[in-house]
Amino acid sequence: MNIRILQELNYRHFEEMEALELQFYAAEFITPPQESWQWYRHHPHSTVAAAADDRIVGFVNLFPVKEPVYHALAEGRFNDHFMTLDDVADITTTPLHMFLSCVVVAEAARKYGVTRQLLRAAAQAYSGRPCLSVITDNVTEAGCAFSERYGFIRRCRSDHNSWIYEQPWSSFADNIGGLL
Repeated sequence: MNIRILQELNYRHFEEMEALELQFYAAEFITPPQESWQWYRHHPHSTVAAAADDRIVGFVNLFPVKEPVYHALAEGRFNDHFMTLDDVADITTTPLHMFLSCVVVAEAARKYGVTRQLLRAAAQAYSGRPCLSVITDNVTEAGCAFSERYGFIRRCRSDHNSWIYEQPWSSFADNIGGLL
């Protein structure tokens, strides 16, 4: 399988990401492709995707969120399904609170290390920025296992029945193999 990180995304990619995500999550936990596309158009560093044979096989959404959103996430009171462009912080804002909102990799691509490649590429986009911490919102057992495997610490159960995990940005960088 010839997998590559895409340098530029188009709207069709976001539709493919939604289709891939629907294999693992209920629609109520998925941000519609129209909204994700808007995030990407305004903040192209927020989404990193991998493709094989011109089809999306994995993607990561990692972006800074405004401080009130981050705190609501940390308290389990924010469902990212309802996140809008207005909730995303400008990368010139300091310090940055990062939200790893989605990590999805097709089963067939996992054995090729795509997850770590995507995480490193996503984090690299923020190299040199003052990132403090990163938080995840996990709706599946596999998501919780992912967060624990990458060093996140469980914080709480959310009001929408998911698990919130968090860690310092520096630990996250170390846990994904360091940033170049």
